[in-house]
Amino acid sequence: MKDLVKFLIFIIYSTVVFFIPNGYPLFIPISVNIFLIIGCLLFTYVYERRTKNYNTYKAFIIFSITFKVMPFIVFTFVINCMLDNYINAIFVGLKLLIVCNATVIYSFTTTAVKTARTIELLCSPLKLFKINTEEIFILVCISLSLIPIIKNEFIDIKNSCKAKNMTFNIKNSKYILSKFFYSLLMRVNEIENSLISKGYNF
Repeated sequence: MKDLVKFLIFIIYSTVVFFIPNGYPLFIPISVNIFLIIGCLLFTYVYERRTKNYNTYKAFIIFSITFKVMPFIVFTFVINCMLDNYINAIFVGLKLLIVCNATVIYSFTTTAVKTARTIELLCSPLKLFKINTEEIFILVCISLSLIPIIKNEFIDIKNSCKAKNMTFNIKNSKYILSKFFYSLLMRVNEIENSLISKGYNF
């Protein structure tokens, strides 16, 4: 139930941010995000110090991931500048940054399995229509697990191409993409076998 409440608060908060008037009221969600970041960092420090497994890089992962979405925010800003004036574009970019940061904070404090269980719980009314919500849980788990896998596969392929002095173009795309999809399917198969071994049925 705690995870469900946290998920609903996150969804409502992310939606409300876009309806906040431009200007000084935006300092409220900015202050909330800063407070949550400090709380996450303190919790990570205290908990992992206690377990003697403290990792400085992990404590600042919120900042690193938020920084990685900046190109997308800049792209959104440019598009809004073309469609509207630059002042409104700045506020749209700022709201998007706040929501992206809130998403990173949520993912930092919640595991993929807990998120999948929360979505399964939200889909509980579908049981009235004889829909197996356990399958939804499995699909969400696989989807969330594939995100870091896809990222790592792209990094591996990029490093492999760099080592072979190969550039990504139309001529080489079939070799690169075939390797990528083969690795991805193998990973999906591993996840499926892992879930089957734990007693989940498809």
